[in-house]
Amino acid sequence: MCGVASIIAPRREGLWVREALERADAVQRHRGPDDHGMLVEEHGEHVVGLGHQRLSIIDLSPAGHQPMVSPSGRFAIAFNGEIYNYREIADRLNGDPELQNSASDTAVALAALARWGPEAFRAFNGMWAIVFLDRRSRRLIVSRDRLGVKPLHWCRRDGVLLLASEAKAMLAMTGGTARVDAASAFRFLSQATTDADERTFLEGVSSVPAGTYAEIEIGGEDAPRLAFTKFWKHPYQNGEAADLRPPDPAELRSLLVDSVRLRLRADVPVGVLLSGGIDSSAILGAAAALGSAHSLRTYAAVSDDPESSEEPYIDLMSSAADCPVHKFRTSDDPLLMFSELGPCCWANDQPVLGFSAVAYRRLIATAREDGLHVLLSGQGADEQLAGYNKFLYFRAYQLFRRGSWLESAGLLAGFVARGTVLREFRLEEARRYMPLARRRTEFWGPRIRDAEPLEVRAGADYRRREWLDITSLSIPMLLHYEDRMSMSHGSEVRVPFLDYRIVEWLGRVSPEWKLRAGWSKWILRKAIEGLVPDRIRWRKDKRGFNLPERSWLRGPCVPVVRRMLAEGLLSADLGFVDASRLSAAFEEFVQKDSGISYKQLFAVISFESWLREVARRAPGGVS
Repeated sequence: MCGVASIIAPRREGLWVREALERADAVQRHRGPDDHGMLVEEHGEHVVGLGHQRLSIIDLSPAGHQPMVSPSGRFAIAFNGEIYNYREIADRLNGDPELQNSASDTAVALAALARWGPEAFRAFNGMWAIVFLDRRSRRLIVSRDRLGVKPLHWCRRDGVLLLASEAKAMLAMTGGTARVDAASAFRFLSQATTDADERTFLEGVSSVPAGTYAEIEIGGEDAPRLAFTKFWKHPYQNGEAADLRPPDPAELRSLLVDSVRLRLRADVPVGVLLSGGIDSSAILGAAAALGSAHSLRTYAAVSDDPESSEEPYIDLMSSAADCPVHKFRTSDDPLLMFSELGPCCWANDQPVLGFSAVAYRRLIATAREDGLHVLLSGQGADEQLAGYNKFLYFRAYQLFRRGSWLESAGLLAGFVARGTVLREFRLEEARRYMPLARRRTEFWGPRIRDAEPLEVRAGADYRRREWLDITSLSIPMLLHYEDRMSMSHGSEVRVPFLDYRIVEWLGRVSPEWKLRAGWSKWILRKAIEGLVPDRIRWRKDKRGFNLPERSWLRGPCVPVVRRMLAEGLLSADLGFVDASRLSAAFEEFVQKDSGISYKQLFAVISFESWLREVARRAPGGVS
């Protein structure tokens, strides 16, 4: 829910602060179409501004207006997200005079921070980006949730500190030129990776690290300093060893059901994004076990292509939960999808990885048109439960490296015998782990030709690699696009599998209970017995949100891409791409079934589309 923006500037900048927040409000209004507000005031030598765009989810009354000021007048907050256990925290705060404004989770977050300070973040179960002002002590607290589900960015400009939910709001506030961050561009173009660290695609704009807070002293003569303190770490990062005892599936089941229970709290209708896979089916099954499925709406993207359609599994789960499903048919018109690519990239604050992002955004728009503001998603399960093929190979490699050759071979043989792996192998997905294969189609310009790639290979420690996927190499990228695609249509997506209790529990489970007997996600499959039909629970394939992108790029999209190349590439003008080598690679891709990756070609097309949108919309253009 919502968007936030904040500015701390020298006192002489007071008028500018208000104008800048108004520009940020205009750019981020899609995040909060229901209400908006602003607070600008002087504190000593500084002017502090808080801006907010509200998507009303809990307490729809005007009492939920933000920035919210406490009854005493001492505290104010601009809050984006949800504190799912706000009722339980409110019970702990019973009688607190600062908890009188509203029945919302925002009011609870304000009162908790007023009483406990940053320690409150350890009590929160939710997703958030918070800017909290203590007027008396002249202190600002800035924080982002444990896994970084909700975004928050910051930058400095001439002694001014700016924060905002979306990077594009920084451009609006400063009115400056959008200078592209070369390292982020190279990682995207060569490795299909984004959000691996605090960098964004805009040079000088950084993400607030997940699971941190900063206390900022204001009012003095010095420029505000931003130093982040970690309040949460994954069990692996804490140095906790894997528990070698067999885990109890009932514990995971209980955690999942309770996570869903908390994420069903809302004063507006709630829905589930149902894919037909194990994860989203488990969420709907948990809702059914809670007796809540009848009040939910489910939405599914389906295809007329029998090779990629999940419709039979979607219908099976819908029937089992006794919850009708609203189906959205993915477009069979790739040119229409192509026409939406630029706006989709602009909404995403960076290029997207495939047409599936466009389709996902259209699915969210369909749900929003039906009046649905909140959706539950299965995001985050695969990285924790070895749901991708790569994890099998990482685990086998780990066992081999430590001398457990028979165990390594037996693990692979079990998956081959079960028939749960080979059909899912895709060279396109494996290329990012093979440096020699990446060099096969390099067409980089001088600005990034010598850039250092991000280390994404397996390594010998499986648990470390799993932790990296959760905290940098996979989940942050997926959360970024899911937030931007949903919020671009004023909708909120909640992710039950990223409840920190589940993340911590699975973070302590030994890999042998995730990859077992020829099955990925073994412990989850056992945990959801009775919640999900066995035909889904023991599925051997994993299709995901598939579109025939390769055939589109070699067929209907060819004239559009050729026209884009003929017009001249902004990405080439800025030094990111060698246009002649790219054109040659594209023609080779079109004319014959070569080893050139369509994903890498699409990445350049998407990057170019994003650049053109930024050049058109950013106040100072792009460089």
